Amino acid sequence: MTDAEFDSAIALVTAGDKSGLKSIYDAYAKRIYQVIYGIVKNPHDSEDLTADLFIKLWDNASLYRPGSGHKRYLTVMAKNLALDFLRKAGRQSFEIDAGENEYIIPDTGDIEKEVTGEMSFSQALEHLNPNQRMVVDMHIGMEMTLKEISLALEMPMGTVSWNYRTAIEKLKKIYKEGGTYG
Repeated sequence: MTDAEFDSAIALVTAGDKSGLKSIYDAYAKRIYQVIYGIVKNPHDSEDLTADLFIKLWDNASLYRPGSGHKRYLTVMAKNLALDFLRKAGRQSFEIDAGENEYIIPDTGDIEKEVTGEMSFSQALEHLNPNQRMVVDMHIGMEMTLKEISLALEMPMGTVSWNYRTAIEKLKKIYKEGGTYG
């Protein structure tokens, strides 16, 4: 879904038209679930929180500023909802690596195709730590740029790059070893 399509759908939601919310749900429900699951690690809670996000989106559609980047908006909303859930549940908070180092990102296009082509996306992500999983899911799954991810997670670009590069290297190793990793 493009920003313009999202802006049109959110305008429908603001006007009380449920078809706008359905369009957004159809485009992003799975990705939002994955972002939330990456934080709370519980499928039932993730399903509930995903539903809660869409209810919240319906209730607060008028707060969205058209043209402000809907993927970031939805990601931040999902992340905050999951973190609030963990805090309320008294669980240990998900910590985001706050390293400041800058790293050069290698060309990983072919690796992404190899890894995601041979094993399911969710199976591949299970082998990564929470930071790596979130960055890879957002980059490949939600098709966000590393810069957009950096802004959405309020994480330095170098840390996002490091997590992505490390994750791709780990996934490449898993792929070469036939899908098993210890």
